Amino acid sequence: MTQNFSSKWSVPAHITGLFQIVENENPLEMGSRGAGFSINNPVITQTEFRLSNEGSLKVLFNDILIDGKVSAQVASSFDEYWKDKELILHHSSQLPIEAGFGSSGAGALGAAFALNELFNAKKSKEELGQIAHQAEVNCRTGLGDVIAQYHGLAEIRLEPGAPGIGVIKQLEWPDERKILSIFLGTMSTKEVITSKSHIEMINQTSEPLLKELHNTPTVDKFVDLSYKFSKKVGLMSEKIETLVEELRAYGYSSSMIMIGESVFVVGSNDELKDCTVFLKKQYPNAQFWINSIALTGPIIVK
Repeated sequence: MTQNFSSKWSVPAHITGLFQIVENENPLEMGSRGAGFSINNPVITQTEFRLSNEGSLKVLFNDILIDGKVSAQVASSFDEYWKDKELILHHSSQLPIEAGFGSSGAGALGAAFALNELFNAKKSKEELGQIAHQAEVNCRTGLGDVIAQYHGLAEIRLEPGAPGIGVIKQLEWPDERKILSIFLGTMSTKEVITSKSHIEMINQTSEPLLKELHNTPTVDKFVDLSYKFSKKVGLMSEKIETLVEELRAYGYSSSMIMIGESVFVVGSNDELKDCTVFLKKQYPNAQFWINSIALTGPIIVK
């Protein structure tokens, strides 16, 4: 039996602090304005195909079979190449899904780049980014992660849309500022971004805050505005609100990760290590990661 693998593609996780939903009938132009940052804690994607009598698709996350609707939609853009093959998409990550880390966007981008390589489809990088964005928007698992993960670094998303259509500018982020991510539980992005009441509150709250950030594009301003946003839009559970308020009372720069039962803290490496030790005593079931900003978008790793 012939068996073939792509390279392993690494796409950074992404954290959003505040955002505005922009609807559009064209999924390539739909998306979000907002701000966030990519972290060097990636989703790794490798694609595999085997000859078979008929085409079939499996999507695995950390070796567990999942529904994988977003990745499956990306694969549909390469239908002509695997009609008579068993196609398997392998995703792996330290980070959980449905936790606000942009796992679906990272998986979609990784799948697009890996499939393009596997089948020598010769699609441009921008076209691959658009395939991933369209899949995520159609599945309502995210709105602005893909264009951010496509570029890496920290960003302000000025206009919505896929790579090549949306407009972003870099958010200043000093090298010494690291990120502590704290995961307490999952939250459905789709339930939030398809709720009319949530959309109205999110968009009304975010508009003046994004203007303020555009005028002062610094990390400190970003975290403070993200905190104001999370307080006003009402997406914080009691558990998350208690954690964020406690962190800020102790002088830690923190806010909720959009959209998940998760929190981010920005500081020096030593500050975040101390913070982790402090929190592990109170939240023994939480998961913690300290990361730097991701400097690139999709890349091949050994």
